[in-house]
Amino acid sequence: MQVYHYISKENNALEKGILSFAANPNADLSYYIQRSGGKTTHGEICRWMESCFKGRSRGIRAFSEPIKWTERSIKCLKNFVDGADCFAIDVSAMARDDLIEAIYVSPSVLDVAGLTEQQDCDEILLPLKGVEDIDYAPIDWSVCDDELGRRFAYVRYYLIVVKGGIIPPKYITLNS
Repeated sequence: MQVYHYISKENNALEKGILSFAANPNADLSYYIQRSGGKTTHGEICRWMESCFKGRSRGIRAFSEPIKWTERSIKCLKNFVDGADCFAIDVSAMARDDLIEAIYVSPSVLDVAGLTEQQDCDEILLPLKGVEDIDYAPIDWSVCDDELGRRFAYVRYYLIVVKGGIIPPKYITLNS
């Protein structure tokens, strides 16, 4: 089974692997500063992530299929896809080699009744038993709309908590 992860172009993932936030001291902090309540250093943001749940800072976001942008999501999805390389991750092999500590699904906010956003955690994440619980049903990318912002809130995705915080190169292939 494969899932898909995006990294800004001109990366070194094929040599060094896919790095989680915790394993990447050069990660862009701007996305997390507001969400973390104003934390401004890599270490502070890692601690905030871990306060959400153990392993959160070693989590790597992935989709069950490559992103498909629509006319309504040109700014948020097309620009994101155009500026990134898509990597396929062999989660079956990772699970077999005992590299996955936990896996979570973040459902579409459209599927969560009574949703209220909270400052203390940055997304809804529900634990799965294992990679066999990944839902490979087609994703309705048409619900992503530039006017609504929140790039991935309207589609399900997965957070793979990786032992050591790095998916080694042998488990990934460049898909784009």
